[in-house]
Amino acid sequence: MGYSYLFTCRKCNHSQQLYEGWRFMEHDQTPESIMNSNQIKLHYKTRQKIKALAQSHEQLQLKTEYKIYRCHRCLQLSDKLVVAVWNGDHLLHQTQFKCANCNTRLKHTNIHRVKFAICPKCKSKLFEKSKALMLWN
Repeated sequence: MGYSYLFTCRKCNHSQQLYEGWRFMEHDQTPESIMNSNQIKLHYKTRQKIKALAQSHEQLQLKTEYKIYRCHRCLQLSDKLVVAVWNGDHLLHQTQFKCANCNTRLKHTNIHRVKFAICPKCKSKLFEKSKALMLWN
């Protein structure tokens, strides 16, 4: 289960929907189920990493979850599909992200503490959460 947030710019009226959480049945999966899924779009480097880890570890479990990130430099928001690869209790890999605008490493943000962000269209600081969270599945 996850949440959806709608951000709207008060200056140019641009809107963006961001997702956080996991969809039904999209966590604790095997490498085969992730690689063969039509619904989960993985970056090619993440696919390569999963394949390499699957060759050297037999009991891998993958957890996928959407998280919202905010660049601390340019203040733009984005949602990303985070993939964590586990072997038992050991975390072997977790995806990392960089800002598409300034190439700064992104860190997960608490969406409830974000008062505003920069609009990706007009670059105004009037990009604000306009709707309360909604459940999505």
